Amino acid sequence: MKSNNRPFFKYLAYALLIILMCVLQSTPKLLPVVWGSKPFLLLSMALAVTAYEDFIPSVITAAVCGIFADCNSGGTIGYFAISFTIVCALVWSLSGLYLNATLFTFIVTSAAAVVAVLGVHFILFRLIAGVPDAGALFAGHYLSRMGLTLLCAVPLYVVTGFLHRSFTAKGSLY
Repeated sequence: MKSNNRPFFKYLAYALLIILMCVLQSTPKLLPVVWGSKPFLLLSMALAVTAYEDFIPSVITAAVCGIFADCNSGGTIGYFAISFTIVCALVWSLSGLYLNATLFTFIVTSAAAVVAVLGVHFILFRLIAGVPDAGALFAGHYLSRMGLTLLCAVPLYVVTGFLHRSFTAKGSLY
């Protein structure tokens, strides 16, 4: 009797990547600060998995990445889990229904998702909260974080694609 453990190992690899992104993102002074901020690796990871997986695994991965991001952020409990889940569901629906799955469409949809998640975060938790000099904060921190997150999404897209192709069953050889 032959068992097919490929999906288990694929999701285990995704889980290890999520944990690695969480550690890289949350360890102080591990990643260099570029242009005033660091990339949001968990959002990049959620978007990369969404590019290759079906709806349910994509949404679950986005929620898990959001939960880890909430635990690391220290304050906005629930925002990232909800926003990652909604944005990844919308990206999956848009990509699945209207767009061809290519690197270019991944970059475009990921750019929109990153701007949506971090832009709404800025509006809700900085602008409405009345943080002084919010425009300088947005220009100096949020814009660079959006760009770095999108930049880090591309290598994660490639790695996730490799894992997806490696662990997806191609049919029986026997």
